[in-house]
Amino acid sequence: MAGAGKALVLHVLLCFLCRGVAQIKCLGSVWIEPGLEVLMGSNISINCLSTVGCPRSNLSIQLNSTARNETLRPLNSSAAQLRLHDFRLPYSSVLCFDHCGSKENKVLVCGTEVWAGYPPETPGNLTCTIGEDSGSLACTWDAGRPTHLRTEYRLHLNSTQTAEEDVFPAGSPVPLSALRGGSHYLAWVQARNALGTACSAPRHLDLQELVVPALPLAEGAETTLGSPPITTVRWRQQTQLEDVHCEERHKAEDAPMWHVEAWDSAVRAGHPLQSDTHYVFQARCRRSPPNSPWSAWSPPFMYTTPEAAPAAAPDVWRRLGSVFPNGSHEVTVLIKPLPPRAARGRILGYTVSVGSGQLLCNTSSTSCSVLVPPGVRVLHVTAHNSRGASSPANVTLGREARQQAFPAPAAVEVQRQNQSNVSVSWQPPSSSRSPPLWFIVEWVSTAPYSKEERFFWKKVPYQDTLTYIQDTAVASNINVSVYAVYPDGVSKPSSGQGKPRCVEKLPLAVVELQGSGCCFVPAVLTVCQFYGVGLRDKGQKPGMGQRET
Repeated sequence: MAGAGKALVLHVLLCFLCRGVAQIKCLGSVWIEPGLEVLMGSNISINCLSTVGCPRSNLSIQLNSTARNETLRPLNSSAAQLRLHDFRLPYSSVLCFDHCGSKENKVLVCGTEVWAGYPPETPGNLTCTIGEDSGSLACTWDAGRPTHLRTEYRLHLNSTQTAEEDVFPAGSPVPLSALRGGSHYLAWVQARNALGTACSAPRHLDLQELVVPALPLAEGAETTLGSPPITTVRWRQQTQLEDVHCEERHKAEDAPMWHVEAWDSAVRAGHPLQSDTHYVFQARCRRSPPNSPWSAWSPPFMYTTPEAAPAAAPDVWRRLGSVFPNGSHEVTVLIKPLPPRAARGRILGYTVSVGSGQLLCNTSSTSCSVLVPPGVRVLHVTAHNSRGASSPANVTLGREARQQAFPAPAAVEVQRQNQSNVSVSWQPPSSSRSPPLWFIVEWVSTAPYSKEERFFWKKVPYQDTLTYIQDTAVASNINVSVYAVYPDGVSKPSSGQGKPRCVEKLPLAVVELQGSGCCFVPAVLTVCQFYGVGLRDKGQKPGMGQRET
């Protein structure tokens, strides 16, 4: 209920202005028309009458400690009025001062407060329950739109057996001992404030049907190690009632939606939950009659599911290195970290091995350089956590000469979309014996004024022939290669670079080189802007790494 706290603020403010509680004294009066509580959006008048005794009063009015004298008009030598239109402040403190001809020397005349709000709406969704062993009736309802005013709610209970009516204040349980009219009642809620009154629709109550069971207590949870893992929460019933039905709900801690399932005293449903995830569980119960109310949901029970072996193989790729006379060769294996849902725990590391089980690398990094023995065409990469290892991901090295069996993508085009995104498109391979499993897009980015190369790659589903890559260096030069990956081999790369974007007829402009080539331009300019090319005004001197053409 609004009011008490804000009224206290006004009282403290008046005490401060009057230098102490004992010295609060009004030298005049302040009043509001049409009243202290008005309909939101009303036109109001704030009136001030000074009895300070100045020869001619010079009055000012503050609203929430801010002077509001723009529409203040004098009524006579000691009174003034401030008119405010479409007033929409839910609460305001009002102070009036008399300056007695001096703006610096002001005397407090008096203060008041004004409230703007709405009449109460009809209360809805009246619900009453009697907690098991509580000995009292508790009712709730929807009050509707906030009134912003001091609004009183009262619960009316009219016995249908004795016609006796009792009225109880809102917010407090009703002791059953206070109800002496039997067990059947008509109940409604009345809301009242300075602007109006509203009553809810009457509802029939049978006190025998309103008893809700005591809440069950979560004692723990277990998760099986099967596939998928099944989690079951142990609930201890605390009710003495019979014929009770309960529901359990759960969700991941950061998930928006709940999953609700019914259970009774004989059945506990298990849940196939995501491993290594924080979950919250709750339960509620009710008696079997259809109109019996549900209990509130129990306090949250938090449980973290245990880790499980990774559910999927990681995405992998390779960079081929030097070949040695004995047939061995260097390969850098590249690994994409598994997403949490597939990792099912903290990934401790990765292993790279050949088909015979020979271990070539065991690392916690996402890249590993290995020396591959002669004749090896496929490497196997697994991710492992505390519970086990993932299925292996195969890396086909693709150095054999049968590349015609693995046709490459065609017509690779690279286009800069904006300052940070580049699109890469291609045509799917033609005349292949089997469709690709997926595509690999790799790109090498060279930063402006630097020869340092940065290597990136991504896996693209086989049905897609367009992807976007991010390159934060606006003027960098990007070389892109696209591979088709087949069940038993990898195509040769199809490469592409960004096409120039030409801006015609820019007279008196020069081209600024930033790390990639560009053509000289004629007197009537058609400027070709590559990834590493920008424009500057003719009058500007070339900076470091720039030259005029």
